[in-house]
Amino acid sequence: MKVIIETILNIVGSRGLRRGEFFVSDREFKDNPDFAVSIVAYEWIQEQMKETGFRKTFIEKVSWDEEHDITDEVKRIQPVIEDDLPF
Repeated sequence: MKVIIETILNIVGSRGLRRGEFFVSDREFKDNPDFAVSIVAYEWIQEQMKETGFRKTFIEKVSWDEEHDITDEVKRIQPVIEDDLPF
């Protein structure tokens, strides 16, 4: 499934809008479309933060296909950190 994701981020007081086209797994999209797109959007936001040197970033709005607001869903996503330490 192809979707258009739009983000409005506030990076150190400077607001910016970005729009991109992404593929989402059809199976995951059928199960829960908002969550499936939120995962892709979260990963894209992480890439945007990396490009800006991980400066303080606030997510103002995230939507897909210009009508589905998933801002709250994206904000709730937390990275999964694997704990493979021997102790």
